[in-house]
Amino acid sequence: MSMVLEGTYGKVGSSMKKPIEGVFQSNERLIKLVNNLLNLSRLEAGRIKMNNGKVQIEEIIQSVLEELKIKADEKKLKLSFKKSTKKLPMITADSEKIRSVISNLIDNAIRYTEKGSITVATSVKDAKILHIEIQDTGVGMTKDEMGDLFKSFSRGGAGNTSWTEGTGLGLYVARQFVDMHKGKIWAESPGRGKGSTFFVELPIKEME
Repeated sequence: MSMVLEGTYGKVGSSMKKPIEGVFQSNERLIKLVNNLLNLSRLEAGRIKMNNGKVQIEEIIQSVLEELKIKADEKKLKLSFKKSTKKLPMITADSEKIRSVISNLIDNAIRYTEKGSITVATSVKDAKILHIEIQDTGVGMTKDEMGDLFKSFSRGGAGNTSWTEGTGLGLYVARQFVDMHKGKIWAESPGRGKGSTFFVELPIKEME
Protein backbone atom coordinates (compact mmCIF):
# COMPACT_ATOMS: atom_id res chain seq x y z
CA MET A 1 0.00 0.00 0.00
CA SER A 2 2.90 2.30 0.74
CA MET A 3 4.31 1.78 -2.74
CA VAL A 4 0.91 2.42 -4.32
CA LEU A 5 0.60 5.71 -2.42
CA GLU A 6 4.11 6.73 -3.46
CA GLY A 7 3.19 6.21 -7.11
CA THR A 8 5.43 3.19 -7.75
CA TYR A 9 2.71 1.55 -9.86
CA GLY A 10 1.48 4.75 -11.47
CA LYS A 11 -0.33 7.90 -10.44
CA VAL A 12 -3.06 7.46 -7.83
CA GLY A 13 -6.21 9.44 -8.54
CA SER A 14 -7.33 11.98 -5.96
CA SER A 15 -10.57 10.10 -5.32
CA MET A 16 -8.62 6.92 -4.47
CA LYS A 17 -5.79 8.38 -2.42
CA LYS A 18 -7.70 8.96 0.82
CA PRO A 19 -9.32 5.47 0.95
CA ILE A 20 -5.95 3.84 0.24
CA GLU A 21 -4.31 5.93 2.98
CA GLY A 22 -7.05 4.72 5.34
CA VAL A 23 -6.32 1.09 4.51
CA PHE A 24 -2.58 1.68 4.93
CA GLN A 25 -2.98 3.31 8.36
CA SER A 26 -5.40 0.61 9.56
CA ASN A 27 -2.92 -2.05 8.54
CA GLU A 28 -0.08 -0.25 10.32
CA ARG A 29 -2.14 0.01 13.52
CA LEU A 30 -2.96 -3.71 13.43
CA ILE A 31 0.68 -4.66 12.88
CA LYS A 32 1.78 -2.49 15.81
CA LEU A 33 -0.98 -3.84 18.06
CA VAL A 34 -0.14 -7.48 17.30
CA ASN A 35 3.59 -6.89 17.80
CA ASN A 36 3.05 -5.14 21.12
CA LEU A 37 0.73 -7.88 22.38
CA LEU A 38 3.19 -10.58 21.33
CA ASN A 39 6.05 -8.76 23.02
CA LEU A 40 4.01 -8.28 26.19
CA SER A 41 3.15 -11.98 26.25
CA ARG A 42 6.79 -12.98 25.79
CA LEU A 43 8.01 -10.53 28.41
CA GLU A 44 5.52 -11.77 31.00
CA ALA A 45 6.40 -15.39 30.22
CA GLY A 46 10.14 -14.68 30.41
CA ARG A 47 10.61 -15.91 26.85
CA ILE A 48 12.28 -12.82 25.39
CA LYS A 49 15.86 -13.50 24.37
CA MET A 50 18.55 -11.09 23.26
CA ASN A 51 20.02 -11.50 19.78
CA ASN A 52 22.95 -9.12 20.01
CA GLY A 53 25.10 -7.96 17.16
CA LYS A 54 26.88 -4.86 15.96
CA VAL A 55 24.33 -2.10 15.33
CA GLN A 56 24.60 1.29 13.63
CA ILE A 57 21.85 3.28 15.35
CA GLU A 58 21.57 5.98 12.68
CA GLU A 59 20.74 3.38 10.03
CA ILE A 60 17.89 2.08 12.20
CA ILE A 61 16.56 5.60 12.82
CA GLN A 62 16.70 6.48 9.11
CA SER A 63 14.83 3.28 8.23
CA VAL A 64 12.09 4.00 10.80
CA LEU A 65 11.72 7.60 9.58
CA GLU A 66 11.27 6.40 6.00
CA GLU A 67 8.69 3.87 7.17
CA LEU A 68 6.67 6.51 9.07
CA LYS A 69 7.02 9.31 6.52
CA ILE A 70 3.60 8.68 5.00
CA LYS A 71 1.95 9.01 8.40
CA ALA A 72 3.75 12.30 9.06
CA ASP A 73 3.01 13.65 5.58
CA GLU A 74 -0.67 12.86 6.03
CA LYS A 75 -0.74 15.24 9.02
CA LYS A 76 1.56 17.74 7.26
CA LEU A 77 4.20 17.32 9.98
CA LYS A 78 7.88 18.00 9.40
CA LEU A 79 9.91 14.88 10.19
CA SER A 80 13.65 15.58 10.50
CA PHE A 81 16.81 13.84 11.64
CA LYS A 82 19.70 15.81 13.15
CA LYS A 83 22.61 13.43 12.96
CA SER A 84 25.58 13.70 15.26
CA THR A 85 28.36 15.93 13.96
CA LYS A 86 30.75 13.07 14.72
CA LYS A 87 30.45 9.56 13.32
CA LEU A 88 28.62 7.43 15.86
CA PRO A 89 30.30 4.21 16.97
CA MET A 90 28.67 0.84 16.48
CA ILE A 91 27.05 -0.59 19.59
CA THR A 92 26.31 -4.14 20.67
CA ALA A 93 22.54 -4.51 20.74
CA ASP A 94 19.52 -6.46 19.54
CA SER A 95 18.67 -4.52 16.38
CA GLU A 96 15.01 -5.63 16.25
CA LYS A 97 14.34 -4.59 19.85
CA ILE A 98 16.06 -1.24 19.43
CA ARG A 99 14.13 -0.68 16.21
CA SER A 100 10.91 -1.42 18.10
CA VAL A 101 11.83 1.17 20.75
CA ILE A 102 12.60 3.90 18.22
CA SER A 103 9.56 3.06 16.08
CA ASN A 104 7.23 3.26 19.09
CA LEU A 105 8.65 6.62 20.18
CA ILE A 106 8.50 8.26 16.75
CA ASP A 107 5.07 6.79 16.04
CA ASN A 108 3.78 8.18 19.34
CA ALA A 109 5.29 11.59 18.58
CA ILE A 110 3.41 11.68 15.25
CA ARG A 111 0.24 10.37 16.89
CA TYR A 112 0.18 13.10 19.56
CA THR A 113 1.22 16.00 17.31
CA GLU A 114 -1.39 17.78 15.21
CA LYS A 115 0.85 20.49 13.76
CA GLY A 116 4.52 21.34 13.74
CA SER A 117 7.37 18.89 13.73
CA ILE A 118 9.10 15.82 15.11
CA THR A 119 12.88 16.00 15.34
CA VAL A 120 15.20 13.08 16.07
CA ALA A 121 18.75 13.84 17.23
CA THR A 122 21.73 11.64 18.11
CA SER A 123 24.93 12.30 20.02
CA VAL A 124 27.57 10.68 22.21
CA LYS A 125 27.94 11.51 25.91
CA ASP A 126 31.31 11.10 27.65
CA ALA A 127 32.41 8.60 24.97
CA LYS A 128 30.38 5.97 26.81
CA ILE A 129 26.71 6.65 26.10
CA LEU A 130 24.77 6.81 22.85
CA HIS A 131 22.11 9.50 23.33
CA ILE A 132 18.89 9.74 21.29
CA GLU A 133 16.29 12.52 21.55
CA ILE A 134 12.86 12.55 19.93
CA GLN A 135 11.23 15.97 20.28
CA ASP A 136 7.74 16.90 19.17
CA THR A 137 5.51 19.96 19.17
CA GLY A 138 2.49 17.98 20.28
CA VAL A 139 0.05 17.94 23.18
CA GLY A 140 2.66 17.73 25.93
CA MET A 141 2.20 16.17 29.36
CA THR A 142 1.74 16.99 33.02
CA LYS A 143 4.15 15.68 35.67
CA ASP A 144 1.56 13.14 36.82
CA GLU A 145 1.15 11.80 33.28
CA MET A 146 4.91 11.46 32.84
CA GLY A 147 5.05 9.37 36.02
CA ASP A 148 2.67 6.78 34.55
CA LEU A 149 3.95 6.77 30.97
CA PHE A 150 5.92 3.55 30.96
CA LYS A 151 3.39 1.38 32.78
CA SER A 152 1.46 -1.23 30.81
CA PHE A 153 -1.91 -0.10 29.38
CA SER A 154 -1.21 3.50 30.44
CA ARG A 155 -1.82 6.25 27.86
CA GLY A 156 -1.91 9.48 29.85
CA GLY A 157 -4.66 12.07 29.93
CA ALA A 158 -4.08 13.34 26.41
CA GLY A 159 -4.33 9.85 24.98
CA ASN A 160 -7.63 9.24 26.72
CA THR A 161 -9.30 12.45 25.60
CA SER A 162 -7.85 13.30 22.19
CA TRP A 163 -8.00 11.95 18.66
CA THR A 164 -5.48 9.14 19.15
CA GLU A 165 -5.85 5.40 19.30
CA GLY A 166 -3.68 2.92 21.17
CA THR A 167 -3.41 0.34 23.92
CA GLY A 168 -0.74 1.97 26.07
CA LEU A 169 1.59 -1.00 25.56
CA GLY A 170 4.20 0.57 23.28
CA LEU A 171 6.06 2.60 25.89
CA TYR A 172 5.90 -0.22 28.45
CA VAL A 173 7.49 -2.63 25.96
CA ALA A 174 10.03 0.05 24.98
CA ARG A 175 11.15 0.45 28.60
CA GLN A 176 11.54 -3.30 29.03
CA PHE A 177 13.67 -3.49 25.88
CA VAL A 178 15.86 -0.55 26.93
CA ASP A 179 16.31 -2.08 30.39
CA MET A 180 17.45 -5.32 28.75
CA HIS A 181 20.20 -3.28 27.09
CA LYS A 182 21.20 -1.71 30.43
CA GLY A 183 20.12 1.66 29.10
CA LYS A 184 17.76 4.44 30.18
CA ILE A 185 14.53 5.85 28.75
CA TRP A 186 12.54 8.81 30.02
CA ALA A 187 10.39 11.75 28.92
CA GLU A 188 10.27 15.46 29.65
CA SER A 189 7.64 18.09 28.88
CA PRO A 190 7.17 21.75 29.88
CA GLY A 191 3.45 21.03 30.28
CA ARG A 192 0.22 20.41 28.43
CA GLY A 193 0.22 21.94 24.97
CA LYS A 194 3.99 22.51 24.97
CA GLY A 195 5.32 19.38 23.32
CA SER A 196 7.39 16.51 24.68
CA THR A 197 10.88 15.08 24.36
CA PHE A 198 11.70 11.40 24.81
CA PHE A 199 15.23 10.31 25.59
CA VAL A 200 16.99 6.98 25.13
CA GLU A 201 20.53 6.28 26.30
CA LEU A 202 22.39 3.08 25.44
CA PRO A 203 25.86 2.00 26.55
CA ILE A 204 28.45 2.04 23.77
CA LYS A 205 30.74 -0.54 25.34
CA GLU A 206 29.96 -4.19 24.69
CA MET A 207 27.46 -5.65 27.13
CA GLU A 208 28.49 -8.57 29.27
